[in-house]
Amino acid sequence: MTTLKSAYYKTIFEKLKKTFFSQSDLTASKLTNSLDSFKKIKKQKREDNDYFWVMVYVTFYSGFKAKTVTDKIQEIEKIFGDYEKVAKYDETKVQKIIDSKKVIGHRQKINGIIHNANQIKVIKNQFGTFDKYLNSFADTDNDKNLFELIKDLKKRFKYLGGITVFHFLTDIGYNVLKPDRVLCRIFYRLGLVDSEEDLLGVIAAGRKFASATGLPIRYIDIIFVAYGQVDAKPEFGLKEGICLSSNPKCELCGIYKFCQFKKRKKLA
Repeated sequence: MTTLKSAYYKTIFEKLKKTFFSQSDLTASKLTNSLDSFKKIKKQKREDNDYFWVMVYVTFYSGFKAKTVTDKIQEIEKIFGDYEKVAKYDETKVQKIIDSKKVIGHRQKINGIIHNANQIKVIKNQFGTFDKYLNSFADTDNDKNLFELIKDLKKRFKYLGGITVFHFLTDIGYNVLKPDRVLCRIFYRLGLVDSEEDLLGVIAAGRKFASATGLPIRYIDIIFVAYGQVDAKPEFGLKEGICLSSNPKCELCGIYKFCQFKKRKKLA
């Protein structure tokens, strides 16, 4: 893989963002307001319950359509927003939650969340706070250290495997993005990674975008994901994305000249 200069990443993101804004039904100011909240996500000291709530919602978002979860997110927070309360849930309570149909009645995930609530308590007893637990790991901008943390999170917690652990770390402000299939596809088409399975390469490219633009990596993440998702993003004024898996809208794409998708298709 050729080493690309910082200016290259900055140019790609600026052109992509310009296209993103041009395709939105929202005014520029409304779209900016919708996106600016993602600029505020940064690594900072949080309460134990805040970390637990992020675990809860990334667990539910994993494997379900975003809209399915978003439509029930307020009820999910009411039932699973307090780890000390959730840690006491028994099978009778679990069945009551499922029967109520107020949240997604996935028994394994609900039991996993109860397990995670109890693990927060274990960590609190061991380290004092979840924040101190996270800080017990060395500089996570180093890939080796990052994967030591990921390995431990996967060992302690349910449903923090695969892509979901990156979603968790992204949403608590770590300098990683969630290397889901949308980002893997777009970065591969741009020639930034060697394959759509190169998760580490996607994370490294995400960090380069953040460094080149001076923007938080979560902001980079959300714009790329919205750019390539099939589902509508009404909060961003988009009916669907542009760099789709099937039939991408290359005629609308502002980063088309950087893309190798058509070139690879012709060679296939």
